Amino acid sequence: MSRKKLENMTKNGPEREVVILMTDMVRYARTSSGMTPEEIRDFLIDYHGSIHDIIYREESLPLEIEPSAGDGSLVIFDKRPGEDRAGICTRALQVAMRMAGAIADGSLAPTRMGILLGPITEAQLGTRMSKFGASFAVANRLEELCGHFGTHLLMDREVARYQKGFGNYLVTIAKVSLTSVLHPMNIFTLYKPGIQNCPKEVAEDDLLKFNGMKNEAMEFFTGNLLLGVEPDFPRVREELLIAQNYFKELTGREDVGTERILEYIRETPFPAEDFDRRGMILMEKKRDSLGERLFHLSKELLRAMNSSFYHALVVDTEWERFFKLEWCKKGDTIIKIDSVPDGVYYLDSGTTVAFNGKGEQLATMEAGTIFGEMAYFGKEKKRTATVVAKTDVVLRRISTEDFKKLPVIIEIFERIARARQREIADNLKHPEDIAVSSA
Repeated sequence: MSRKKLENMTKNGPEREVVILMTDMVRYARTSSGMTPEEIRDFLIDYHGSIHDIIYREESLPLEIEPSAGDGSLVIFDKRPGEDRAGICTRALQVAMRMAGAIADGSLAPTRMGILLGPITEAQLGTRMSKFGASFAVANRLEELCGHFGTHLLMDREVARYQKGFGNYLVTIAKVSLTSVLHPMNIFTLYKPGIQNCPKEVAEDDLLKFNGMKNEAMEFFTGNLLLGVEPDFPRVREELLIAQNYFKELTGREDVGTERILEYIRETPFPAEDFDRRGMILMEKKRDSLGERLFHLSKELLRAMNSSFYHALVVDTEWERFFKLEWCKKGDTIIKIDSVPDGVYYLDSGTTVAFNGKGEQLATMEAGTIFGEMAYFGKEKKRTATVVAKTDVVLRRISTEDFKKLPVIIEIFERIARARQREIADNLKHPEDIAVSSA
């Protein structure tokens, strides 16, 4: 290729700040799998025509719409003369809300939307001007994450910050780490009756109350360095559970975005050391399930295990939801001697110490330890040791009430208790030290 031709292909246009709206049809591959090429052509022409009719209106201009080779579309909103960021972000959100309304009334196939404020530039490739910028990749990633968080649209913090008129409907979704972005992004969406899977019959004031509840909770998930607010996962979980229950009362279903944060906290009870720099890492493999960790970490469980137990504990993990997360500070008493048992504990992280009635230390328990089960299978049916947090700890506790609902789990823990009792009886010189396993 000659230098002259190469220069013609690389003439750059000026960098400009735009709002990018990236769209993609939900379940397009499944919908089109049985179609002929002609049927796919007609289907996509109709789909893109519907998007054009929704988007291309006088009040939304200036903008460009570029259908992709398939079901995706790229919409670029340019600034009007003298327009600031608020104007361009607001116009983009107005378009996104029209699309969300069309999805709700069935006039547009379910579509994901990623919305981003960022810089782009252009270069001539042959006879065509092509657009460049990392902003396209980020907008595309936001669009992809809509499915994960159960929403039709996601926007970056800049669009959320500068928009006008949608503040009451704005909902914090997460603090995530995205490809092509060197720092974590706080991402948002809009909840309003009749769109975004929010039933239209829900009273707006009630839904706005949920929005406020969730946003207040998420402030302690994302953190706010300017206000001195650090991530506080125990508080986030407590407040999100309340918000989730309220949402279920309003709509009859769970809010997917809220459940995703609760799932993340279940897997990561404390913010990682690099959470401020990375946020949620969504593409990495999750930690093993609680059942898998119990299976691998607990020698007592290994001794109790057989094939039917393995299936009940590791394959069918529905029982895990009964083990509730609890956080304890260093020095907190977890179990008190002579008390009625209130659950069985799995020590997720940290260290605990057990004491007998004389205050003598009996044992130190590290992450991966099960304790508290013996009190359910002894004659006294009482705690016979005190367990104290030696460090800050994360526990997973199944309550007595829930424990009784799971006969297979009861049998497993009974076997653990009996095996531990035999081991202690064989190895410890002082019988009173058996009390630690009876906690």
